[in-house]
Amino acid sequence: MFRPESQMFNPFEGMALSDAISSITRGGEARKKDSRRVRLEGLFSRVDSELGKAWEQSGKTSPWFLGGEAPSLIDLQFITHVERMEASLAYWKAMRIRGAGGGAQPHWPHLERWMEAFEAREAYQATKSDYYTHVMNIPPQYGYAYPDVSSNYEEVRDAVSFIGGESWNLPRDVEDEAGRARKEPISRRRMQGRSWTLPVPNNDQSCWEPIRPPFQRSEEAARHEAAFELASNYENIVKFACRGTGDRGEINFSAPLADPYALANPTEKEDVDLLLRMTAQGLVRGQLPQFEAGGLDAERREELAKCIKYVRDRVGVPRDMSFPAAQHLRAYLNHIVDILVPLDGSSSA
Repeated sequence: MFRPESQMFNPFEGMALSDAISSITRGGEARKKDSRRVRLEGLFSRVDSELGKAWEQSGKTSPWFLGGEAPSLIDLQFITHVERMEASLAYWKAMRIRGAGGGAQPHWPHLERWMEAFEAREAYQATKSDYYTHVMNIPPQYGYAYPDVSSNYEEVRDAVSFIGGESWNLPRDVEDEAGRARKEPISRRRMQGRSWTLPVPNNDQSCWEPIRPPFQRSEEAARHEAAFELASNYENIVKFACRGTGDRGEINFSAPLADPYALANPTEKEDVDLLLRMTAQGLVRGQLPQFEAGGLDAERREELAKCIKYVRDRVGVPRDMSFPAAQHLRAYLNHIVDILVPLDGSSSA
């Protein structure tokens, strides 16, 4: 394999994939972080350069590493890592590896063309995930990640708020038992991600995770797809949601949302069923569900909110539905949660 691709995948090369991953997963001093970021950007520049050479050699007709009408094994192996890094670098480091859209010139234009060529293929469209699904799956894949809060704190906070519906606390400096300075472990907190509110903002090509043209749907089409997927497996989804207040199971996994042995709480079924029916109806009609939650005590509202959030947080792309449909389903479920447990602490809708 040619050198930049080999350096990305061959652990014996000086600029291996571990350099890219370490920029996501390691903490440390700002100087070290910046150094790793510079090396990572240099790696992307070299890959972009090789793609540019291949583009010229093909007479500007093929975006692929080895030319031709279809991607090679090198392209297919490379895209799986780049797609994941596109999500994780945006979320944890506020680093874009693609153009921001809206007429902005991409920093790596040949890499951008290469990814657009993949996105134009129906087979790839059927497998491409969204940022949230990728980010929540990082722990078992690459190790725990830490946001870069040294020089671009505001950008990181903005990216975290946008991409993650249930986001993460940025780590504070704390001391361990031996008195050594370290970053506080990341913990989850209740923070509404702006991408999970209505109207869904991802058609704005300048946002952190735009819905790119091959994946765009009309609002009605996205809502109806979400409603169809919800209704087509409805009984199982109701039972799944009841895990929100059930037993998580004895075996724990490193992925924060992985609990395959969790047990549903059957006492939640009637109320959860009603809330999910309201969600499906709202998606079909394009009307936000409205109901009075003030008659329920605070503890009961919290329990029901846990059930709805359990489903909301586990909507996977493309496993469950397309990205536009998932954004609408998450947003409608988020609206239900907001009625049950308003951010302002009020007890009614």
